[in-house]
Amino acid sequence: MHDLNDTILSQKIREESEEAFREIYDRYHIQMYYIAKKYVKDPGLSEDAVQDIFVKLWTKRHKIDERKSIKSFLFTMLRNHVLNMIRDSKTEIISSSGVCEEKMPRKNMTGEEVLYNEYQDILNNGLDELSERKREVFELKMMGGHTNSEIAEMLEINVRTVKTHYYNSSRFIRAYLKNHAGIMFFLISISSLAVIIL
Repeated sequence: MHDLNDTILSQKIREESEEAFREIYDRYHIQMYYIAKKYVKDPGLSEDAVQDIFVKLWTKRHKIDERKSIKSFLFTMLRNHVLNMIRDSKTEIISSSGVCEEKMPRKNMTGEEVLYNEYQDILNNGLDELSERKREVFELKMMGGHTNSEIAEMLEINVRTVKTHYYNSSRFIRAYLKNHAGIMFFLISISSLAVIIL
Protein backbone atom coordinates (compact mmCIF):
# COMPACT_ATOMS: atom_id res chain seq x y z
CA MET A 1 0.00 0.00 0.00
CA HIS A 2 2.90 2.38 0.68
CA ASP A 3 3.70 2.76 -3.03
CA LEU A 4 0.13 3.54 -4.09
CA ASN A 5 -0.90 7.12 -4.82
CA ASP A 6 -3.85 8.85 -3.16
CA THR A 7 -6.16 8.33 -6.14
CA ILE A 8 -5.79 4.56 -6.04
CA LEU A 9 -6.10 4.53 -2.27
CA SER A 10 -9.30 6.58 -2.54
CA GLN A 11 -10.73 4.01 -4.92
CA LYS A 12 -9.81 1.20 -2.56
CA ILE A 13 -11.38 3.00 0.41
CA ARG A 14 -14.59 3.28 -1.60
CA GLU A 15 -14.33 -0.49 -2.00
CA GLU A 16 -14.06 -0.78 1.80
CA SER A 17 -10.36 -1.57 1.99
CA GLU A 18 -9.28 -1.12 5.59
CA GLU A 19 -5.63 -1.32 4.53
CA ALA A 20 -6.07 1.66 2.20
CA PHE A 21 -7.85 3.57 4.93
CA ARG A 22 -4.99 2.87 7.34
CA GLU A 23 -2.45 4.03 4.76
CA ILE A 24 -4.26 7.35 4.27
CA TYR A 25 -4.46 7.73 8.03
CA ASP A 26 -0.73 7.07 8.41
CA ARG A 27 0.09 9.59 5.68
CA TYR A 28 -1.89 12.52 6.99
CA HIS A 29 -2.95 12.19 10.62
CA ILE A 30 0.17 13.82 12.11
CA GLN A 31 -0.02 16.82 9.80
CA MET A 32 -3.74 17.13 10.49
CA TYR A 33 -3.10 17.01 14.23
CA TYR A 34 -0.71 19.97 14.09
CA ILE A 35 -3.11 21.95 11.93
CA ALA A 36 -5.95 21.28 14.38
CA LYS A 37 -3.68 22.28 17.26
CA LYS A 38 -3.02 25.63 15.60
CA TYR A 39 -6.75 26.27 15.73
CA VAL A 40 -7.80 24.94 19.14
CA LYS A 41 -4.44 25.02 20.97
CA ASP A 42 -5.33 21.90 22.94
CA PRO A 43 -3.65 18.51 22.32
CA GLY A 44 -6.63 16.44 23.43
CA LEU A 45 -9.17 18.39 21.40
CA SER A 46 -6.83 18.32 18.41
CA GLU A 47 -6.53 14.54 18.55
CA ASP A 48 -10.31 14.23 18.93
CA ALA A 49 -10.82 16.43 15.88
CA VAL A 50 -8.54 14.28 13.73
CA GLN A 51 -10.22 11.07 14.88
CA ASP A 52 -13.65 12.56 14.13
CA ILE A 53 -12.58 13.40 10.59
CA PHE A 54 -11.32 9.90 9.89
CA VAL A 55 -14.52 8.42 11.29
CA LYS A 56 -16.43 10.65 8.87
CA LEU A 57 -14.16 9.59 6.03
CA TRP A 58 -14.91 5.92 6.67
CA THR A 59 -18.66 6.38 7.18
CA LYS A 60 -18.86 8.45 3.98
CA ARG A 61 -16.40 6.34 1.99
CA HIS A 62 -18.95 5.55 -0.71
CA LYS A 63 -19.22 9.28 -1.50
CA ILE A 64 -15.49 9.78 -2.06
CA ASP A 65 -14.73 11.30 -5.46
CA GLU A 66 -11.47 9.70 -6.62
CA ARG A 67 -11.02 12.48 -9.18
CA LYS A 68 -10.50 14.98 -6.37
CA SER A 69 -7.65 15.16 -3.89
CA ILE A 70 -8.43 13.15 -0.78
CA LYS A 71 -5.87 15.28 1.07
CA SER A 72 -7.80 18.45 0.24
CA PHE A 73 -11.02 16.67 1.19
CA LEU A 74 -9.62 15.72 4.60
CA PHE A 75 -8.10 19.12 5.33
CA THR A 76 -11.27 20.98 4.33
CA MET A 77 -13.35 18.76 6.61
CA LEU A 78 -10.84 19.31 9.40
CA ARG A 79 -10.90 23.09 9.06
CA ASN A 80 -14.70 23.18 9.11
CA HIS A 81 -14.78 20.80 12.06
CA VAL A 82 -12.39 22.77 14.26
CA LEU A 83 -14.15 26.03 13.42
CA ASN A 84 -17.38 24.43 14.59
CA MET A 85 -15.60 23.32 17.76
CA ILE A 86 -14.56 26.91 18.42
CA ARG A 87 -18.07 28.12 17.59
CA ASP A 88 -19.67 25.65 19.96
CA SER A 89 -17.21 26.19 22.78
CA LYS A 90 -18.77 26.93 26.14
CA THR A 91 -16.28 29.75 26.64
CA GLU A 92 -17.33 31.56 23.48
CA ILE A 93 -19.49 34.18 25.13
CA ILE A 94 -16.99 34.73 27.95
CA SER A 95 -14.12 35.25 25.53
CA SER A 96 -16.19 37.55 23.33
CA SER A 97 -17.76 39.74 25.98
CA GLY A 98 -14.97 39.91 28.52
CA VAL A 99 -17.39 38.82 31.25
CA CYS A 100 -15.72 36.44 33.73
CA GLU A 101 -17.94 34.03 35.61
CA GLU A 102 -15.81 34.52 38.72
CA LYS A 103 -16.56 38.25 38.66
CA MET A 104 -20.32 37.87 38.33
CA PRO A 105 -22.23 38.60 41.55
CA ARG A 106 -23.52 35.55 43.34
CA LYS A 107 -26.88 37.13 44.12
CA ASN A 108 -29.82 36.70 41.75
CA MET A 109 -27.93 34.20 39.65
CA THR A 110 -31.12 32.99 37.98
CA GLY A 111 -31.87 36.40 36.56
CA GLU A 112 -28.30 36.96 35.50
CA GLU A 113 -28.13 33.59 33.83
CA VAL A 114 -31.21 34.46 31.80
CA LEU A 115 -29.63 37.72 30.67
CA TYR A 116 -26.35 35.95 30.03
CA ASN A 117 -28.06 33.39 27.77
CA GLU A 118 -30.00 36.10 25.97
CA TYR A 119 -26.76 37.95 25.31
CA GLN A 120 -25.14 34.80 23.94
CA ASP A 121 -28.08 34.25 21.59
CA ILE A 122 -27.84 37.83 20.34
CA LEU A 123 -24.10 37.51 19.80
CA ASN A 124 -24.54 34.26 17.88
CA ASN A 125 -27.20 35.90 15.70
CA GLY A 126 -24.78 38.72 14.98
CA LEU A 127 -22.03 36.28 14.03
CA ASP A 128 -24.46 34.53 11.68
CA GLU A 129 -24.86 37.84 9.81
CA LEU A 130 -21.17 37.94 8.92
CA SER A 131 -19.78 36.39 5.76
CA GLU A 132 -18.15 33.00 6.29
CA ARG A 133 -14.62 34.35 5.95
CA LYS A 134 -15.20 37.35 8.27
CA ARG A 135 -16.72 35.07 10.88
CA GLU A 136 -13.77 32.67 10.63
CA VAL A 137 -11.31 35.52 11.17
CA PHE A 138 -13.31 37.00 14.04
CA GLU A 139 -13.73 33.69 15.86
CA LEU A 140 -10.14 32.60 15.40
CA LYS A 141 -8.92 35.93 16.82
CA MET A 142 -11.49 36.55 19.55
CA MET A 143 -12.38 33.00 20.60
CA GLY A 144 -9.25 31.17 19.57
CA GLY A 145 -6.74 33.83 20.60
CA HIS A 146 -4.72 33.50 17.40
CA THR A 147 -2.49 36.21 15.97
CA ASN A 148 -3.06 37.80 12.57
CA SER A 149 -0.11 35.85 11.16
CA GLU A 150 -1.45 32.54 12.46
CA ILE A 151 -4.88 33.21 11.01
CA ALA A 152 -3.39 34.20 7.66
CA GLU A 153 -1.50 30.91 7.54
CA MET A 154 -4.53 28.83 8.58
CA LEU A 155 -6.90 30.41 6.07
CA GLU A 156 -4.28 30.86 3.35
CA ILE A 157 -4.83 34.59 3.00
CA ASN A 158 -2.47 37.52 3.58
CA VAL A 159 -2.15 39.37 6.87
CA ARG A 160 -3.59 42.58 5.45
CA THR A 161 -6.77 40.72 4.51
CA VAL A 162 -6.99 39.28 8.03
CA LYS A 163 -6.71 42.79 9.51
CA THR A 164 -9.38 44.12 7.16
CA HIS A 165 -11.79 41.28 7.91
CA TYR A 166 -11.24 41.62 11.64
CA TYR A 167 -11.69 45.39 11.56
CA ASN A 168 -14.94 45.14 9.61
CA SER A 169 -16.36 42.21 11.59
CA SER A 170 -15.52 43.89 14.92
CA ARG A 171 -17.26 47.11 13.89
CA PHE A 172 -20.29 45.15 12.75
CA ILE A 173 -20.54 43.07 15.95
CA ARG A 174 -20.20 46.13 18.18
CA ALA A 175 -22.96 47.90 16.27
CA TYR A 176 -25.12 44.76 16.28
CA LEU A 177 -24.79 44.36 20.04
CA LYS A 178 -25.55 48.03 20.61
CA ASN A 179 -28.71 47.81 18.50
CA HIS A 180 -29.98 44.45 19.74
CA ALA A 181 -28.63 43.83 23.23
CA GLY A 182 -29.31 47.15 24.90
CA ILE A 183 -26.96 49.64 26.47
CA MET A 184 -26.01 47.52 29.49
CA PHE A 185 -24.77 44.61 27.43
CA PHE A 186 -23.08 46.97 25.04
CA LEU A 187 -21.11 48.58 27.87
CA ILE A 188 -20.08 45.13 29.13
CA SER A 189 -18.87 44.02 25.74
CA ILE A 190 -17.36 47.10 24.20
CA SER A 191 -14.15 46.96 26.20
CA SER A 192 -13.24 43.53 24.84
CA LEU A 193 -14.58 44.10 21.34
CA ALA A 194 -12.50 47.23 20.78
CA VAL A 195 -10.84 47.05 17.44
CA ILE A 196 -7.19 46.14 17.82
CA ILE A 197 -5.13 46.12 14.67
CA LEU A 198 -1.80 44.54 15.46
